[in-house]
Amino acid sequence: VSRCNTIPNIYHDLDFNLSFEELLEWLSVSEDVTSLMMAIEAVWTWYWYRYYQNIQYTVNTDILFTKLADIAGRRGWSLLPPAFFLYTIPFYFSSLKLSRLVLFQGKAKNHVVIDCVDTCKQPLIFLSKEAKLKFHFKHPSVTSCNLPGKCGFILKTVPSEAALWTLRLCTDKEDYLGETVHFHDEIRAEKMHVFISGFNYRLYPLTWLGWLHVKDAHKERDIWGEYMDDFGFINNIHVMYST
Repeated sequence: VSRCNTIPNIYHDLDFNLSFEELLEWLSVSEDVTSLMMAIEAVWTWYWYRYYQNIQYTVNTDILFTKLADIAGRRGWSLLPPAFFLYTIPFYFSSLKLSRLVLFQGKAKNHVVIDCVDTCKQPLIFLSKEAKLKFHFKHPSVTSCNLPGKCGFILKTVPSEAALWTLRLCTDKEDYLGETVHFHDEIRAEKMHVFISGFNYRLYPLTWLGWLHVKDAHKERDIWGEYMDDFGFINNIHVMYST
């Protein structure tokens, strides 16, 4: 059976001409938005893209929380797993504490957050050149394993016309030769959601094309220098995996 190894949440188009109310309405019905995490990240990207275009908007985080919780309920999305309890979504004058959208029982147990082994003060650099990102993760269905090294997987950057390169799950044995992790076929790319975290548990999404990672941005300016000047405390890449 053929499988798609492209990480599904990188990168989607977002209409920045929408008003805040239109954005929330779109999130409530769009087939392109398949989880609460994608909806949260869409609001973040919409806000900062407009901020850098000098189209400022003050986000009322209480209203935003109520809207997101309502959308998640109506669309049958799981709330966030406990690993997000300390995370925030930064806006200019405020921030949304994701603890308000965390579920400590039930469906949240079906998600796990996996940290990249290759930590770096500037992890976005990993996404602008050929690189392998290693993760340690034993799938729940793998009850016994005698293979050398740790159970896990590798994500590999793939050249793209976008400012950031896309990511693929490595499934071939050749990709794991000489590596400290080995791969089990139970692990699937479609179960992954990749994001970046920063200082003080701030969340920086990769889901939507926009803000500083717009299409063809690399042809117009030094995207990496500007990104890192603004967010010098970005420190790790994570995968939220649906088990």
